[in-house]
Amino acid sequence: MAICLVLSLATPALADDAADARTHYEVAQRLYDEGRYEQAIDEFQLAYARKPHSNVLYNIGQAYERLLDYGASVSAFERFLAEATSDDPRRKTVENRLRVLRSLPARISVTSTPEHVRAILRDRRGELVAADESPHVFSVPAGDYELELVLPGWESERHSIRVDIGQPYFYQYRLERSMVAASIETVPSGARVFIDERLVGETPYTGRLEVGRHGLLVEYPEYPWHREVLVAEAGRPLSRRLRLERPTRSGRTELVLGAMAFGGVVGPLLVGALSGSTKFTESGQGVATLLLSSVAGIGAGFAGAFFTTRNGISVGTSSLLIGGGGFGSGAGAALALGLRADERSIYGITLLGGAGGVTAAALAAHNTRLSAGDAALVNSGGLWGTASAAILAQALPWDGGRPSVATTGWFVLGGTVLGITVGALSARFLDRSRTELAIIDLGGLVGTGLGFALGYAVGTNAGSTSDGISQGARFGLGGMVLGLVAGGFVGRSWGKRLARPGLPGRAALESPALRLDSVRLPEGEGLRVSLDLLRGRW
Repeated sequence: MAICLVLSLATPALADDAADARTHYEVAQRLYDEGRYEQAIDEFQLAYARKPHSNVLYNIGQAYERLLDYGASVSAFERFLAEATSDDPRRKTVENRLRVLRSLPARISVTSTPEHVRAILRDRRGELVAADESPHVFSVPAGDYELELVLPGWESERHSIRVDIGQPYFYQYRLERSMVAASIETVPSGARVFIDERLVGETPYTGRLEVGRHGLLVEYPEYPWHREVLVAEAGRPLSRRLRLERPTRSGRTELVLGAMAFGGVVGPLLVGALSGSTKFTESGQGVATLLLSSVAGIGAGFAGAFFTTRNGISVGTSSLLIGGGGFGSGAGAALALGLRADERSIYGITLLGGAGGVTAAALAAHNTRLSAGDAALVNSGGLWGTASAAILAQALPWDGGRPSVATTGWFVLGGTVLGITVGALSARFLDRSRTELAIIDLGGLVGTGLGFALGYAVGTNAGSTSDGISQGARFGLGGMVLGLVAGGFVGRSWGKRLARPGLPGRAALESPALRLDSVRLPEGEGLRVSLDLLRGRW
């Protein structure tokens, strides 16, 4: 009785499942015919759950294939072959479909920023499957893969990928630049560091730098900019230690002032040489002409010196050019007087002498590296050679009491040439600063002035003005020698101290200097104008 009861209860349950299965199956067929494959698959699966049958698996495989879900379609068809009878007529069709579906490749599309990255695809065993540059589409069988992206100068990346049968996959990657540690030090420290025109900090600077070429700019006040190209290589830290060299003091200001003074003299001389006489200056119009020519010469001297020295000029070169113009003009005038030339020729020869002196100074500065002290030695030699020759001409006893103008001219010319020659030879073997030579020149000037004054007083008291000039010249020569010697001793002990800026409580006594420096500002390059009057530290 118990067994019969169980059988009687099971029979209605099985009948209900079969009815439900047929209902879901019919709904699934209708959805499939309408192209609603996803809903059809859900109904087929409910039908199979109520009453498993190979027909349902076959339909599920076809629905998945319509949805292009080839992996799920293969699974359904494989289950169909496992459950269908051996004489099922659809087995051959399913086997052919499986062969086609399993051969469908997956498509992996790889794009990257930047482009032309080396994309390397390996299987799960690490063996190479394919490699190409992005952007690229790989066609591979379903399975697990590892994708590696490699580009020199950029950080490499590795990604695991799983692909299914016949499916498209799209991957886009953004690589990061490779970075290396960078350190930049300067002596002195505190310099501003610009990398690729961007301010990154001050020295000592440490940071990270992208692999590749970079422009480095180091800026420190009153020092010339340091520029170079940095090459950062992957895996190699970059380290730079720079010793900044303080620039030599520019002689631009004194050259401009000297050129203006020289131009102010050359203008009237040129007018006199062209007119042949200065008698026209007796009229107001003639005086105005001379004044205008002087102003024009001053302007021309300023323009010529200022606009040709935008990149600066050493103090030695500027001093030599100024001395060359002055001593050349003086030598030309002395030569004209010695030759007893007429008035017009005197102006012309003076102009030619000045031009020759400037040319000779420019050639000497171009062919030799003259320091400020070297140029000061040459100029000092020319100064005292000229002065001593002029004073000597007045000190010697002459028939008639006074030397002729021609005689004085020859004396001055010889003294100038001899003095410049001695000064040039001294510059070759001696090393003296401008400050030291300035002290020596000051001593010579004071000694000459005091000696001449004393001698003139002695000569005048003797009862003759001419004797006063001769005696003053003789005493002046002696005072010149004593003053130069005394100045040498003082300059030797104090000149270097005064010329060395930065000592506590001391100042560098130098001539005013106008400096135009380029500076780097956050908004771009700028121009800084500085006027140096006194250097030192207290």
